[in-house]
Amino acid sequence: MSQSTRDKLIISAIKVFSEKGFYNTKVSDIVQEAGVAQGTFYIYFKSKEEIFLRIVQLIVSNMVGIIDKYSDVEDKPSKTIKLFARDIFKIMYEYKEIAYIFFFQVICVGSQFQDVYFDTSDKIKQFYLKKLESRPDKEILSEILIGYGKRLVEFGMLRENKPYLKIVDEFEKAVDLLIGD
Repeated sequence: MSQSTRDKLIISAIKVFSEKGFYNTKVSDIVQEAGVAQGTFYIYFKSKEEIFLRIVQLIVSNMVGIIDKYSDVEDKPSKTIKLFARDIFKIMYEYKEIAYIFFFQVICVGSQFQDVYFDTSDKIKQFYLKKLESRPDKEILSEILIGYGKRLVEFGMLRENKPYLKIVDEFEKAVDLLIGD
């Protein structure tokens, strides 16, 4: 039962954060949505910051799973990178509101959010470096792919509300232009 209560709180927090944003969400909103007493929240989490960090960590865990899934794929780098990006963008779309809060509201709140951001960016960079290992320009290509992917998420997806397939198409065109194998 403990795990299901924790899960219920996380699912409720995702819903409430998505509707109200980080700053307008109160612990009382989360527990009301979950249908549990406020004291129950504090058995599992110390604060709304902690539950939000846990949500971000769950999303990042999914992203790391995608990195692992494609790390050992032996195919053309451009093909593998495109498949990888499709899956990453899919997760970002699935948790679009949480991504918005993360990028535009809480990345400045505390170092733990910055650590998650930089660690995830580094894992993605290492993935690109591995896929592009035969290229003498792999460092710069990796940085360009990370930067462009981030821009597509922040501006294309979160600000301009472009459809998933449009974001994927734009990224794939960049991969063709940069790697073109």
